[in-house]
Amino acid sequence: EIINPATEEVIINLPVDTEDSIIEKYNLLSEAQAVWNSASLKDRIFVLEKFAELLKKNIEPLAAILTSEVGKPLQQSRNEINGACNRILWLTQHAEKYLAEEVMTLSDDLTEKIVYEPLGVICNISAWNFPYNVGVNVFVPALLAGNAVMYKPSEYSSLTGLEIEKYLKQAGVPANVFHTAIRT
Repeated sequence: EIINPATEEVIINLPVDTEDSIIEKYNLLSEAQAVWNSASLKDRIFVLEKFAELLKKNIEPLAAILTSEVGKPLQQSRNEINGACNRILWLTQHAEKYLAEEVMTLSDDLTEKIVYEPLGVICNISAWNFPYNVGVNVFVPALLAGNAVMYKPSEYSSLTGLEIEKYLKQAGVPANVFHTAIRT
């Protein structure tokens, strides 16, 4: 049950993922990650910038959902979404710099460098009170780096987690590169 903490009204009953459905989602994420990683960094940046645009464009309904399930004032919900959008833009503007190979030693006999490679599937358990800001700090860099993401919002912000997934996919994140896990 998703309950509005201000009114104690049940907003909706969501189906909860089982161990089997989580494993199925993980397997889908594992398979899709290589395809996402094969997209250029510029393409991944474009998709995540579009995600930020969609959040801004839909800020009023998103803020209303966030307020209804976590109980923060509507203006604080707007502020959180705006802050998350600013963070996304900062991350996308700096992704090429931070994900670039770094040559540490270069000589005739030796080249040492740091190369950033995706880990595969990143699991992100987010906080109830700042699901946009806390989530964005994990799943945006993970997606930029070519990882797939299993996002588990708090049971107190599950609707927001589902909205995040919806808008990431509308922005162009492939269907099985980001999944939300609904658990208690």
